[in-house]
Amino acid sequence: MKKIAFFCILMYMTIGFSFASDTNSSPIERMEPPCWWTGMETPLQLMLYGIDIAAGQVVCLTSGMEVVALHRGDSPNYLFVDLSISDKAGAGVYELQWTSGKKKATISYALHERQALSKEREGLSPADVVYLLMPDRYLNGDKANDNSPLTAEEAAYDKDYGRHGGDLAGIDKSLDYLQELGVTAIWPTPVTLDNEPAVSYHGYACADYYLIDPRFGTNLQYRDLVNKAGRAGIKFIQDIVPNHCGTAHWWMKDLPFKDWINTFSEYTRSNFAMSTHMDPYAAKADRDLCVKGWFDTSMADMNLTNPFVLHYFIQATVWWMEYAGLAGVRIDTYPYSDETAISSYTAALRKEYPNATVVAECWFHEPHQVAYWERGPWPSGPTVMDFPMQDELCRALTEDRSPEWGRGVTRLYNVLANDYVYKNPNELLIFAENHDTNRIFEMLGRNPEKLKMAYTFLATTRGIPQIYYGSEILLCAADPANLGHGPERRDMPARVLVKEGRDPIEQNVYDYISKLLQWRKTSEAVHSGKLLHYLPKYEENMYVYFRILPNERVMVLINNGMESVKIDWERYAQGLGNAVKGKEVMSGMEITVGQPAEVPAQTAIFFTFAGL
Repeated sequence: MKKIAFFCILMYMTIGFSFASDTNSSPIERMEPPCWWTGMETPLQLMLYGIDIAAGQVVCLTSGMEVVALHRGDSPNYLFVDLSISDKAGAGVYELQWTSGKKKATISYALHERQALSKEREGLSPADVVYLLMPDRYLNGDKANDNSPLTAEEAAYDKDYGRHGGDLAGIDKSLDYLQELGVTAIWPTPVTLDNEPAVSYHGYACADYYLIDPRFGTNLQYRDLVNKAGRAGIKFIQDIVPNHCGTAHWWMKDLPFKDWINTFSEYTRSNFAMSTHMDPYAAKADRDLCVKGWFDTSMADMNLTNPFVLHYFIQATVWWMEYAGLAGVRIDTYPYSDETAISSYTAALRKEYPNATVVAECWFHEPHQVAYWERGPWPSGPTVMDFPMQDELCRALTEDRSPEWGRGVTRLYNVLANDYVYKNPNELLIFAENHDTNRIFEMLGRNPEKLKMAYTFLATTRGIPQIYYGSEILLCAADPANLGHGPERRDMPARVLVKEGRDPIEQNVYDYISKLLQWRKTSEAVHSGKLLHYLPKYEENMYVYFRILPNERVMVLINNGMESVKIDWERYAQGLGNAVKGKEVMSGMEITVGQPAEVPAQTAIFFTFAGL
């Protein structure tokens, strides 16, 4: 009989959990998930794979675990096994036996004790700042794993769309740097195996949902990194892609069910018309094409309406949450899936981890379309990403000369005025840029002062701010005339991890953002205070807003105009309340309400007033 594939053996070795069978005779080549825990809410369903194993039966030989149902797919090479775990079952190795006629195979399945308070783990909150990085383009901490005999694509350091060697060891080496910067959470783009023969560096074409890409490191190394970061006060959220898998995924050569993925008579791309979900007049054909069309030629569309597919992704996501100790997950291309299925997926994660975070990429340009997924016709919507604010922030800070009505920083006022459509606007993930957009530094004409204005806004308005790796040291494309994903997803230079390696301009911006984010950690008004803002005057192009608590007020003034603006204290009386004396945070300058003061052109300043 066929032996367990070497790739599968490596997977279980790197996970560090027991998977044992008679490899000389066992037809079982894969088993997912590779282990489980006591006390879980999510039902355990094993997916077994091996030649003709569907003809067999499975029983559990160890008390405390029982096989309650077997399910066979369209392929004879899969067997889905529903297991019931007794409330009294303890951690240990449980023996399962597969039989088919005279053939037998024994599998040792590891059940681990769930850590205390695992269910109550805390996700992201408005007190957090998320640092988004692309592992391959971040830091290369271990050049020995830049290539792997198990993967198709080799490193190509000089190619914009090649692999550059960044890895988990590189993230590990930057933890002190990130702690000094003031971030409290890390969101890496996918770290699981992407085995496409080209452009695999981004990770969004997953080839194995239970295996860290060996060019990044191992499962154990990932778990250790997450735990080490947690001890430093930095949470981790993992990027998960239930909408599509890579065409190099191992199951693509032998699908469990004919409808495991969505297929057509010929390659058919999604129409990307996500608005068809909420459009009352949308044709079914258009809605179906959005949900069932492939995201790209290398990204097969998963059929989450198949209950086995849906449970597979629920289980795989829960597995990573529990195994690595994550604070939450970020779900890629959320509205490209069937909305009932993806909402069931979110609800299942919420049931397992009520306080953890499920961030959904809902890339719409209108607040009401984003809010549909946050509020929705379902009981537990995800935390959504505020793309409308990102759009307007980039536009607002480029319109600095005599803006037409409604332009300039008035855009920020107007986009926030739509917050009534959200269930909880304070929980939105806000950002100026991410891995799928141009870098904000590029969009703002490579102007460091405008970059400071953008990040001052993100750090002081409502929501959970996310910053993009390298912006704090002005990372940008090598050639401003050659932009796009590859050129702008630059490698993080290792020299910047220490102060001595940064040039004066880089140091100036890093110091500004670090001071801003470290202060933000201390401001309860920014975390949870009421937001009060003022319509910018047409002639000034200055946006003024407050974050208000009974004992703390923060006043933010963003002057995007070409002239300095005098502060009209009387106009801002409601926001100031009883405040008399305050301090400008970045300069330390003392301020008295009513004294003459000006906000320089192209500058953001903010005051704190305490002890009210």
